[in-house]
Amino acid sequence: MKHISSPRARVKSRSQRPAATVFVRSLRTFAIMSLACGTVAGSVLMFDQLNRPLTRVMIGGDFKYLNQNQVVEMLSDEIKGGFLSVDLNHVRQVIENHPWVDQAVVRRRWPSILEIEVAEEIPIARWGEMGFLNYRGKQLEVSSRMHTGKLPLLFSPLASSEQMMRQYQAFSQQLLPAGLRIERLDNDASGAWRVDTSAAIQLILGRDQVLQKLRRFVTVWDSGLREHSASIERVDLRYPNGLAVGWKGLTLSGGQVLPETLMYGGTRG
Repeated sequence: MKHISSPRARVKSRSQRPAATVFVRSLRTFAIMSLACGTVAGSVLMFDQLNRPLTRVMIGGDFKYLNQNQVVEMLSDEIKGGFLSVDLNHVRQVIENHPWVDQAVVRRRWPSILEIEVAEEIPIARWGEMGFLNYRGKQLEVSSRMHTGKLPLLFSPLASSEQMMRQYQAFSQQLLPAGLRIERLDNDASGAWRVDTSAAIQLILGRDQVLQKLRRFVTVWDSGLREHSASIERVDLRYPNGLAVGWKGLTLSGGQVLPETLMYGGTRG
């Protein structure tokens, strides 16, 4: 015999189904929230346990113009927080704000150490009478007590320190094969270049095609001019296809000064 449920029973069954669904969903939401709260609480607890106070700050670097005590003084009021909460970028910026710091690297070392590596600025050349430049042409603050050694002098009434440093590096590269170093580099108000070398020979370059002129000089130097270096006072390279050598105080039998020797020829520009 076929069983037929009453309409009232069917209505009651349907009315109970949504209530059960809501209960299950609420229970699931409660479980997820409890798990999330437990995870957050655990994370906070773990962070607090790991974020222990710093026990040591290690400062390294090849110090010549700075010393470790100066770096410590800079950071005395700047290192705040624990092992995890200390702001590494802030510490690095404080150090790099010092005029004699080129770069700083700051890192954590487990369990409670802060490591700082400092790279100093290196003076490459003197700038005018009192200043000094790094390899980018940035002007450095140097006290009279700092020992900077014998550095080349760069001077120009018009060109910037960055421009002079770029030219100094380019000229030095050209003269390297000849074994000559630049002791002084001048760029005058007209834009003309003059180089005093470590061999006590002055190179007069003029304004144009200066790198090409230096290459020409090195070619002649290696071809035999080097052998007479002790007698040379200057080399004039203001010729399109040649150069002229000026000799040091050599006189002829009649008391006349030995004239410049023109090599390769051409008219001076």
